[in-house]
Amino acid sequence: MTTSSSSTIGKGEPAFPPFNPFVRHPTSLLGKVKMIVCGSILVPIRLTGAIATLSCCLLWCNICSLGCSDLSQPYSPFRRRLLQGGCRVFSRILLFWYGFIWLRESYEIENVDERARQPHPSVVVVNHIGFAEIMYLIYGDGCCFVSKDTNRALPFIGKISQVLQSIFIDRGEGQGAGGGATSNKSMHNTSSHMSDVSSTSRGGGGNTTLENILERAHSPPGTWPPLAICPEGTTHTGHVLIRFATGAFRAGLPVQPVVVSSPFSPKFGYDPSFSCANIVTHVLCLMTQPMNHLHVKHLAVYVPSDAEKKDPKLFANNVRQKMSKELGVNCYDLTWTDKLRFESSEKARELGRQKLAARNGGVVPPMPIFTQDAFGNDLVDEAKKDK
Repeated sequence: MTTSSSSTIGKGEPAFPPFNPFVRHPTSLLGKVKMIVCGSILVPIRLTGAIATLSCCLLWCNICSLGCSDLSQPYSPFRRRLLQGGCRVFSRILLFWYGFIWLRESYEIENVDERARQPHPSVVVVNHIGFAEIMYLIYGDGCCFVSKDTNRALPFIGKISQVLQSIFIDRGEGQGAGGGATSNKSMHNTSSHMSDVSSTSRGGGGNTTLENILERAHSPPGTWPPLAICPEGTTHTGHVLIRFATGAFRAGLPVQPVVVSSPFSPKFGYDPSFSCANIVTHVLCLMTQPMNHLHVKHLAVYVPSDAEKKDPKLFANNVRQKMSKELGVNCYDLTWTDKLRFESSEKARELGRQKLAARNGGVVPPMPIFTQDAFGNDLVDEAKKDK
């Protein structure tokens, strides 16, 4: 895999690309003017519509879960179809209110009959650039997802996520980065930091997160809704793929890779990726755009070889390689820990320094030096022009 880098930041530390993969592209002056003009009309309408849609979705989830005392057990087929049908509709409407008016969907295997002959995996793996891909997978594939445990307590999102039978993981952020963007109050920053799952991380029914994933993967088809996992474990700007955790691959069963991108104009657009940003501000800014773009491609179901079944890390890396080739981006061995130093919250940045020091023998590596933006523009030359 290609992993070019701007600099070496410490002994044994992963390389960074020439640009910062965790910080969104800044909005130009023209883009800001466009946001003010369009947002004054669009935001009140879209915000009202989004709140109303979330309220209706919550009501639907409450109705569909009536009589279910234990949400960790599979629903009856009828109840599941009823629940998924409504949530699919509401998810698509929410995408509309967020400005994703048209979705570009494609398939690696274009023939419908040939697609139908593929295995039907229980796990969907997708790259993580924000919240739009999660909402799309609820709409398009009827998925539930792996989410931070802190999201259980969120208005609207917490109850909806639980009724959808999502799996929750505790990354210990309540003690570390609770005030930062890494714990923003929304399903929009769902994650699956599976390689670091401990025996105390709990999903439904008192099992560990990994045990719940394995149970879903090995259950007969149709027992549970498809489980969407973002194996990168955190969001980024979408111009790279970072390290894949192995939780989605430990069952040694076929997975459904899905790749998403959200292109925008760096001259007058707004970067729709959600990384190192305040969620409320980000959602409002999305609503100022006349149209946001979401491109989704379902790749062929990935069936692991015997070697990949025995080695989850090999399995994960090979799936990542296939997804990166489709997206046309490079792979880097970066993780959520590397992202923390770029968060807006001092609490999150301090947690990042602590984790980096623990990983680097007690020494915090220097900050990487970035020489380009994600579009290949030379930052050094731009800085000279400003002077």
